[in-house]
Amino acid sequence: MKEIRVWALAGALAFVSATAWGQKVKSEEVFIQSGEDVLRGTLSHVKEGRKSARTLAMILPGSGPTDRHGNGPGPTLQTNMYDQLAELLQAQGISTMQVDKRGVGESTLTGGEGSMLFSDNVQDYQAWWALGQLAGYESLLLVGHSEGGQIALAWAAKNCPEGLKGLILLAPPGENAADILWQQISRQMAPDSEYGQFAKTSLDSLRAGYLLGRPSPPALLALFRPSIQPYLMDWFQDEPMENLARLSGKWPIYIFYGEKDIQVQPSAAMTAWGAKKEPNSHVYTCPYMTHTLKTDIPGQRLATYSDPNLPLDGDLVRAMSSALVALRSAK
Repeated sequence: MKEIRVWALAGALAFVSATAWGQKVKSEEVFIQSGEDVLRGTLSHVKEGRKSARTLAMILPGSGPTDRHGNGPGPTLQTNMYDQLAELLQAQGISTMQVDKRGVGESTLTGGEGSMLFSDNVQDYQAWWALGQLAGYESLLLVGHSEGGQIALAWAAKNCPEGLKGLILLAPPGENAADILWQQISRQMAPDSEYGQFAKTSLDSLRAGYLLGRPSPPALLALFRPSIQPYLMDWFQDEPMENLARLSGKWPIYIFYGEKDIQVQPSAAMTAWGAKKEPNSHVYTCPYMTHTLKTDIPGQRLATYSDPNLPLDGDLVRAMSSALVALRSAK
């Protein structure tokens, strides 16, 4: 594991704003160093009157090149959804931390794609929380979106971070990533076709801990390119439901899905977990919410991916606001 050092960069890069509810928000650029890489983020401190927030919410972004704001490098992913989530949290008196993952946004990845593992992304949040504690925060709220929800579960289950107050998981995968990828692939090509069989065999091999010994056909090269195989192999070792079982009953967990989500379908396993009505277990389904946490626009399936001015889904805002009130009042 790479040595991780914690640093905070403030001063000239700090700026102050105010929410619509009157809280003052002071934001500053922060970073941690992991080996040769520098990972960057934004730490926003909330102050209500003379009282500063003692709870920090870390927003864990989804998979791929999604940055701390909820945007990608091109025009096809421009949502600002994590900025909007931060504003929702700040309105409830909760400070926020938004981060760029390794190789995304302003964070570096000197070893290239082949040097990155899923478990590295999980462990990075230990250093980010250490930075939050250095800044004076006593309690932690994890807010994970998509793969970020899976990472939040994995980190909390394996590390039981000091001061953890609860988890909010937005469109988290409930099954092994290999199973989800196979579901997506089998909807695009016949499972018993040559390419379908290659994909299934490759997923099974990586899940068993073996790199692929033969080149991928062009149609599957983007998914099974050699440089991404170590990450996939490591990712496939994580079982979200096992992590959820370790945390269940110990901390409040709120899970939100959208029925208009074309990327992550509501997990049957997590929905069944919520239906048991165990203490501190909550699962909500927002009927019109897409994967970008915005309200679906009929007839414009991908519109919510490219318009950063669209607000968060109203059902999500109402349910999540109620959850935040409950979390703030909990001992």
